[in-house]
Amino acid sequence: MRQENLTTIKGGLNRLRTKGAALKDSLFELLNGFVTTERTVKVRPGTLLDTTLPSGTFGLFSFEGLLQVFASSVIGGIPAGYNLNILNAPTGNALSKVHFAEPFMGLLYVVAEFDADEIFHFWLRTGEDWKANEIHKETDKVIPTSPDGFVYSAKRIGDANPLWTPSVPRAVGDKVEPTTENGFFFECTAVFGTAPLSGFIEPAWDDATAAQLFVDTQDGTPEQDIPKPPDPPRDNRVPGIKKKRYGRK
Repeated sequence: MRQENLTTIKGGLNRLRTKGAALKDSLFELLNGFVTTERTVKVRPGTLLDTTLPSGTFGLFSFEGLLQVFASSVIGGIPAGYNLNILNAPTGNALSKVHFAEPFMGLLYVVAEFDADEIFHFWLRTGEDWKANEIHKETDKVIPTSPDGFVYSAKRIGDANPLWTPSVPRAVGDKVEPTTENGFFFECTAVFGTAPLSGFIEPAWDDATAAQLFVDTQDGTPEQDIPKPPDPPRDNRVPGIKKKRYGRK
């Protein structure tokens, strides 16, 4: 059979038989291709096999620059460019199918089916990889180095310290927290004067670890003087004596 290269055609498929040779500007049959609006023939786009994923993974969805796959336990051999998401069923059953996966409010929303025909909905949280000797503030989220399907959130241990308040007595050992939370508390290590008080204005808290902060006091030796309010305007007029507009009595 002789091969003919098509560049343009008059229309789509033409099943009408004609005498003589086949027409060079029409198609009798087309496989894995399509005719464009410009009447050219294009190969239909398809996908190529990139890799073979390990057994036990389900679903495939592109999100945040990676191809997302799902499983109910840690599975080794996940190739580069793929991210394994572990879905834990409340009943402990194994994952059998992923019905739906789409981004929702910046996170991946997944509907998955498990053994015993159980279907659960997941909204997958994200977090930073756990690191040793790392400072974490409340609500920071971390992921274990060996993922287990959970994200761990930092929580406060113990009760909160009092918030900073102006003009209250201060003593060594007092602990306060800024009125606008920054993840740190501050402890009074030294005071000045016989009756030390907190200042009028809340200081600019330093959020560095082990930072020292000097604040103004109302009685003692402050680092900086507290600005005093201006004196009220003086009235030079003598009570009981009124002056006319032009200064005549």
